[in-house]
Amino acid sequence: MKLLNIHHKANETERQIAAECRGMLQYACYRLGNLDDAEDAVQDVFVRLHQRLSEGDAEVRNLSAYLYRTLTNLCISRQREVGHMPTVPLESQPGLIEPEAEDFEQEYRRISRLLAEIPDEQAEVIRLRFYGDKSFQEIADILGIPLTTAKSRFTYGMEKIKRGMRAPHSV
Repeated sequence: MKLLNIHHKANETERQIAAECRGMLQYACYRLGNLDDAEDAVQDVFVRLHQRLSEGDAEVRNLSAYLYRTLTNLCISRQREVGHMPTVPLESQPGLIEPEAEDFEQEYRRISRLLAEIPDEQAEVIRLRFYGDKSFQEIADILGIPLTTAKSRFTYGMEKIKRGMRAPHSV
């Protein structure tokens, strides 16, 4: 019976990973600036999860939160190593981004600059919400913060972005 439970947990973990993979890749792509680095980061997350599970730490309470928190930390570490926040050449990311407007890339760069100008904790909530397609509860779990804090960081960050978008220098 115990073997069946372990097998069931492994299958459930695989299903959850498959469900999160595309969102993680898109999120990492926006954070790191290109698809190759994003794929490496996502793969590193899965390696870390495998190591954690194989070392006997068989329980991960919230797999989605663990995956995104680990991915966020990896992205931040890699950005520090490089020393800057890259922008993503959208046309080079087929299948991840399907722009609807001709000036989508220009708008993306503008939003990326605006995200870089607001506090990191607000920008991270916005990235997880839009790029990771996460609910506020999921964001709170990923970042280890209260739900109300996740919502207020989003609200304050979006207000600053809206003000920045109205400013003539941000065009």
